[in-house]
Amino acid sequence: MKLAYSTIIHGDLFAYSGRISTVIRVTGGPFKVPYLSAVDSRDPSFAEETEFFLDLALEQSKEDGETSAVVLTGIEPLWQGNAIFELTKKLREVGFFVKVETSGFYPSDLRSVADVANFVSLDYKHILTSNNYLPLIGEKTNFDVFQSNLLKSLVFMEHGKAFKEVKTVIIPGINDSVEVVENIAKTVHNSCDQYTLQQFVPWPIPLLDPRFEPIVPPTRLQLLELAQFARQHVGKVVVKCHESEEQEVIPKTAKQK
Repeated sequence: MKLAYSTIIHGDLFAYSGRISTVIRVTGGPFKVPYLSAVDSRDPSFAEETEFFLDLALEQSKEDGETSAVVLTGIEPLWQGNAIFELTKKLREVGFFVKVETSGFYPSDLRSVADVANFVSLDYKHILTSNNYLPLIGEKTNFDVFQSNLLKSLVFMEHGKAFKEVKTVIIPGINDSVEVVENIAKTVHNSCDQYTLQQFVPWPIPLLDPRFEPIVPPTRLQLLELAQFARQHVGKVVVKCHESEEQEVIPKTAKQK
């Protein structure tokens, strides 16, 4: 089965926490995310059989002796759900740790993948209303369908065998408020083992919408301050900045004891 992709990055130190990984950016999807790289929307006919990616990961692991994980990311990797499931299963059979990222648009595929992957990460972008969400997934997206699928995905994540993360990419001026972070944390707390606040970085450019390129990334301190509010509702909250290890957030009350 073929998988369409845009780029492959070897030797990534941060995409899979605690492991060196090969990152495969899967191309295409049912909507457009304006702050992601334009290459993620390239022609989906640029594809290879899943065996190609398996052999590539095995070769890299043999070459460096350190690569132990593969991360499948993109606008919505589960747009190619059957191929993602097939590749994940093959990678797991030869001993790789596998992380699959999703926007939650394909709950049935997520339910299947969450039983074979080690790690699934759902990107929850904003308070779940059409006014907030559509600018981040495309105004032409059918919001009622998207909302229904995302909520189903959260339910399925509750029962998946994989480690489950819900992630919000914090974009200044878009979703960097206490109101947004608390709303999401309250919504997802039963569905995840970890809620992550990730620093927005306009890279790699060009982005799908160039208006996002001049945005200055939030600082680690800003993320940590927001994370304190999320930690009141979710058992484990981490902050992740570009090219640095994730940092678990300890409640201020616990620090004071």
